[in-house]
Amino acid sequence: MVVAAPLLAASGGLSASLLYESFARVCHQIAERSFHVAGHPLAVCHRCFGFYVGFTLGLIVLPWLRPARDWLLEKPRRVLLFLAPAAIDWLLPINTPASRFLTGVLAAAAIAVLVWAAVGQIVQQTPRNLPRENP
Repeated sequence: MVVAAPLLAASGGLSASLLYESFARVCHQIAERSFHVAGHPLAVCHRCFGFYVGFTLGLIVLPWLRPARDWLLEKPRRVLLFLAPAAIDWLLPINTPASRFLTGVLAAAAIAVLVWAAVGQIVQQTPRNLPRENP
């Protein structure tokens, strides 16, 4: 959806404004701080786009990288090590599109591993055979 917004805007689609408005609730959408596709900014900034990409990659890749996954899950507060670069980059007076994007990817990938583990625990604790109600 983030990439669909500029593509729809380029083709004159009316739904582009709806997508931009939807993402405006979570992102400042400053055009100078956003990647552009087809001459239009993405629906989110560099860092938010990094969050979306990183979370997706984290769900896809990190669960199978057992040493990294286990190291993070052993002490979940270690996620702060992955969040720190984004916080530092945010505080710096000079940062770049690449630094904003990459620190967003790093932060969200680690969070995705924690979410993946939490969902796994919930699924394991959910009873499989719930009693059925008699009509």
